[in-house]
Amino acid sequence: MTDVRIELSEANLPRIAAETDVEVPTYDRSQITTGIVHVGVGGFFRAHQATYLDRLMNEGKALDFGIVGVAALPHDRRIFDAMSAQDGLYTLLLKHPDGHK
Repeated sequence: MTDVRIELSEANLPRIAAETDVEVPTYDRSQITTGIVHVGVGGFFRAHQATYLDRLMNEGKALDFGIVGVAALPHDRRIFDAMSAQDGLYTLLLKHPDGHK
């Protein structure tokens, strides 16, 4: 696919799926209920546990394990604002040790 720039938002998920090779949630995010409160909103948690939950939710499982991040410290504000502007969505790029993606 060609290099496409699309603002990350809930409304743009269908376009992102159609015009890029970026995987998007296949589940209805409005039906997820909170099951996890995570103190901090950093990338480590999102790149690990949240990724596993997203995979399960794409299989129709763990829909009652939605995550609420608590931005408790002043330095959490920047990521909280960025995540809020993207409807809580983010992009995760996996790069394997041999360099393939």
